Amino acid sequence: MTMIIDRFEGDYAVLELREETGEVLYKNLPASWLPEEAAEGDVLVKTAEGYAVDTYETEKRRAAAAEKLHGLQD
Repeated sequence: MTMIIDRFEGDYAVLELREETGEVLYKNLPASWLPEEAAEGDVLVKTAEGYAVDTYETEKRRAAAAEKLHGLQD
């Protein structure tokens, strides 16, 4: 399952959970459980200590989105 921060609402982060089947669910998680640097669009991984930002996967997704956007502008 892939966890992506969709948005922040008050003291909560709304996570988009993507199953391997393609199903998308949303879950509220206290923002205090996330690293301080966590931002909208970041991919998260569950660790023994809590949650961490998967910087590699986040950058890969952002680059793919930027490429799609650039293709639309041509």
